[in-house]
Parts: sequence; C-alpha cells; structure tokens
Amino acid sequence: MTHFPVTSTTLSATALEQFVIEKYNLSPNATCQLFRTGINHTYFITDGEHKYVLRVYCYNWRSKREIQAEMDLLLLLKQNNISISYPIPDRNKQFIQDINAPEGSRHAVLFSFAEGGKMRFMNEVTCFKIGVLMGQLHQITVDKGCNRVAYNPETLLKNALQASVAAFSGRKSRNAILKDCLRSHNSNF
Repeated sequence: MTHFPVTSTTLSATALEQFVIEKYNLSPNATCQLFRTGINHTYFITDGEHKYVLRVYCYNWRSKREIQAEMDLLLLLKQNNISISYPIPDRNKQFIQDINAPEGSRHAVLFSFAEGGKMRFMNEVTCFKIGVLMGQLHQITVDKGCNRVAYNPETLLKNALQASVAAFSGRKSRNAILKDCLRSHNSNF
C-alpha cells in the first residue's frame, strides 16, 4: 500500500527520545513527552534532575540559516548573562539536528529548560523588571543584525497581499478586494 502524502506530521515522542539520548549522550532513562504542537512542535525531555525542551521546526518554516541566526542571538544573550533558555550542543558540538520526516527534512534544537510559570496579573515591580530586561536586550542587540526575514509593512502586508492575489487569481470578487487593498497600501511603501 502506498502512503498518502503529508504536509505536516507530529513526530513520535518515543522515537525522539531515542534520537536525543543518542545525539546528546543523555541517560538511557531520559524521557520525551509531547507538550504542544503549532508552528513548531515542543517536547519536554527529562533526564534525571535535568529538564530540556526540544523544538522541532515545521517543514519549510525556517531555513537552517535562519535557525542558526536564532541560535547565535540566544548564545549572545547567554554570554551577556541574560537569563534565557539557550540551545544545547550535541556530542559533536552541533546545535541544529536534521530529521527525515515523512513531509521532508525538519530541523530540531535542544534547549535548556527555563523554570517558571504563567503570570496572569503583573504588579508594578514585575513590570519594572520586565522593562529593565527589555532595555538590557536592546543594549546587547542594538547594533546586531539577524540573518532572518525582517517583519515590516513590506513583508507583512505587501508581500502577503501579492501572494493572496496570486492564490485567488480564479476568484474575481476576492481578487478585486485584494487588489484594492494592495493599491491602497502601495502608496504607503
């Protein structure tokens, strides 16, 4: 029987557990549990007293170059003593793993686990601490470029509208609305 093609799969936590144990020299007793699916899939890895987070990037969502830019930024923040979740290198000192999934090659990165929980309501002290942290992040990154797509009106509006016009080319009424939006936004670029 031929398998039906897929565009996105949820990878087996059991298989990822063995993959991570092997790649990162974790204890054979390490466990992997799916936490959440979305644009990226998140798995919790527990190895005795140590906890980690495995992020599996969706197929064709981020290139290896874009993921490496993210790793570089996180490592820069860690080097500057910012308390963040940071990437963990494998036994060969690599951060990005390639996984041959049914839809194609997907990338995965193991991160440190950041203890904490959700906070529904924040007091003045917490808001101040967040502001201080944001200021520190800005100071560290102010002159740093990031080798990733820049989110701005061009990429968020114009490019999205152009892609939508192309996608709805056979539907005149929707296409006319999109073209009107594109014309009105073109004057802003």
